[in-house]
Amino acid sequence: MVRALSLALFVAVVAASPAAAETMSFENATAILAESCGKDIEANCLGVSLDAPRLKECLSRNQDSISPQCRADYIRAFDAIGKRIAARSAVGKLCAREKQKVCADTQGKPGETISCLLKAPPRGLGYGCSQALTQAGYR
Repeated sequence: MVRALSLALFVAVVAASPAAAETMSFENATAILAESCGKDIEANCLGVSLDAPRLKECLSRNQDSISPQCRADYIRAFDAIGKRIAARSAVGKLCAREKQKVCADTQGKPGETISCLLKAPPRGLGYGCSQALTQAGYR
């Protein structure tokens, strides 16, 4: 049951997603949730849809009945998920110049634009764009 819960959590967290320091991957955040909160989720959030916002709300609502380890870890995991999502959103803005200069032929094709930026020589990208790609987990 815990393996199924871990897989469901992974799918829920990744599906919910389309930062100052390096961000945590969705997989690592999900692993923390599954390890620390698996039993608490089964006991308190069994009927809840396992998407990230609903799961976070359920754990928050049931703070008095979840384990101290889960209480500490779910806050950290969902914070990391939020930072990763914010970092992915920031790539478009922070890499706008590079998208036009280096990857002009991929305009309007977000997946291809990211691939193009990742293939660009390091000197072809500004510091902000390079950092955004790293924090977003693209490299």
